Amino acid sequence: MKRGTGLSRASAPKVQRQRSIYLDALRAIALVRVVVYHAVGRDWITLFTAMPLMFFIAGSLFAASVDRRPARRVVVDRYRRILLPYWVYAAAMVVLWGSLGVLDQLGIIDWVGFVFPVISPNGPQGPGEGTMLELTWVALWYLQFHLILSLLGPWLRRVQQRRARVMWWTLGGIFLVGLAAGSGIVVVVFYVSCWLLGYHQHDGSLERVVRQWWRPVCAVGGPVGVALFLAYEGSAEWSLTSARLALVGAALLGVFWLTLALALRPSLEPRLGRGWIRSTVHWFSQRSLTIYMWHLVAIYAARELELPGTPSWAAVLAWCAPLTVLAVLAVGWVEDVAARRGPTLWPRVRSAQ
Repeated sequence: MKRGTGLSRASAPKVQRQRSIYLDALRAIALVRVVVYHAVGRDWITLFTAMPLMFFIAGSLFAASVDRRPARRVVVDRYRRILLPYWVYAAAMVVLWGSLGVLDQLGIIDWVGFVFPVISPNGPQGPGEGTMLELTWVALWYLQFHLILSLLGPWLRRVQQRRARVMWWTLGGIFLVGLAAGSGIVVVVFYVSCWLLGYHQHDGSLERVVRQWWRPVCAVGGPVGVALFLAYEGSAEWSLTSARLALVGAALLGVFWLTLALALRPSLEPRLGRGWIRSTVHWFSQRSLTIYMWHLVAIYAARELELPGTPSWAAVLAWCAPLTVLAVLAVGWVEDVAARRGPTLWPRVRSAQ
């Protein structure tokens, strides 16, 4: 590895081998933010960006896995752990859509893309686009993206370890060209970058950079990101320029929250290892996929059934929480089966840990 790359493997401290409760806690917080946003539907909630954290944490966990086990086994295991709960969800949605008489809206390409999301050009898409039924599939793009990155993950790991500088210059160039052209590739590049930063976090090299630069990064990225986001996101006078500036603002906010979270780790992580906090983080960790998918159905049910207080966003959010917990109790055990653990209704931290 050439010298001069702050995130190079040569300068990285000893690889971290134990799973971090702090990263699991960050993922739980990001997941809660995703649920709140979908339930409330207010743009200002996205000032706290969740997806950069989720891709970053997924990348760190993937790097830990691929460093311990053969890459083929890691990919197969990752696909099994995602696809089995996903297919259970997809089957339930087919039953729901069939009962509503809307399955005829799905063509062959839609069926293939929904059942095998990794090969879908537009992500898993179901019926009812533009209606409340869209809630049941609109956020499934994350699973598709995760599956694709998992498939490419071992190759990306080798590139990151051997050609980190070239990799980051290439990603930066693609981002700038895409931004100038107004292409959606910039979103892809940003999330891929978050995933790759997770690799560096696992290696230990990212912490050193964060310790040196987190104050100026947060001092600039936070205010500028907020200003650009508030000024141009959802602007009534849409233009290519406003779209570009909104994307830059969202990216800066993602960098801000990710940097701040890593900077706070030394002071916050020691407080997470005991009591109800540890149990809650463990519960979210064991049921994150179920929560991500089934909270969409909970929101749809609250609105479609016109449960008391709806369509008020506060009432939708209030109903979403218990309905999602019920879904976890009903089908969350599928995550245990997919992970080849003993199935449980309610994950608990073992006292021996």
